[in-house]
Amino acid sequence: MKSRKTFYTALTYAAGLLFLAVFIGPILWFLALAIRPAETAFAMPPQLTFEPTFDAFRHILVDPGTNAPQLVNSLIVAIAAVLLNLPFSVPAAYALSRFKLRGKKNIMLWYLGLLMAPPIAFLIPYFVLITRIGLQGSYFSMVLVLQTLTIPFSVWLMKSFIDEVPAELEEAGRVDGARWYTIMWRITLPIVRPGIIVTSMFAFVFAWNNAAFPLVLSSRSTATLPIGTLGYFATSGVTWNYIAAAAVLAVIPPMIIFLVFDRYVVRGLTFGSVKG
Repeated sequence: MKSRKTFYTALTYAAGLLFLAVFIGPILWFLALAIRPAETAFAMPPQLTFEPTFDAFRHILVDPGTNAPQLVNSLIVAIAAVLLNLPFSVPAAYALSRFKLRGKKNIMLWYLGLLMAPPIAFLIPYFVLITRIGLQGSYFSMVLVLQTLTIPFSVWLMKSFIDEVPAELEEAGRVDGARWYTIMWRITLPIVRPGIIVTSMFAFVFAWNNAAFPLVLSSRSTATLPIGTLGYFATSGVTWNYIAAAAVLAVIPPMIIFLVFDRYVVRGLTFGSVKG
């Protein structure tokens, strides 16, 4: 009996290590590609040992440092997209959760359709619109258009959090004479604060990773990091070490955010799962 339990335990650990290798393997391979000498990247047979070098990171950040301002641009666009997203998505989610609205199901399906539609489907209409109103190449144009992705997702996610707040708490506020916006601001939102943080984190990642909208709406001075990475695909060849270094750089900000707010991720994703 003991030997069988030991066997199942070892099998569980082996399966866990296999899944870990599948998910973390590409990340480690890209990290190795960024710090290994360029001439050994695709050597046959593969060279498992090499002397690390940080020339690729120095190239993208210092000399000539093309990707350094693009990293700042990505932070500006992603943070601004989240700040513009919350004032619209949170009240919308509250209204869809608490009020009896005609066509509520159709509204939610419309949000879902926007979320499921490929971003490339919006490129031409948005490009024509932004160009005609004179916002081509500005940060605001990218921040505004990114709401097409962030608001539908945020509304769906926030509505699920608000649905879990007991209605009796809000009824007590109404008995005391509080208006709906006071109840939302002082009762509901403090309770769903973990959900707001989780929603903001995922909205940040949506905006951070998006390359379709900045590809047609940005200029040379406002290009984001994903757009800068495309510049290493040239007719003369592909500089994989620079691409890998830029990719590793792009992973760092979302990773830091999720590590700092990891407790809110756990609380937010399990919100309402246990009821008394």
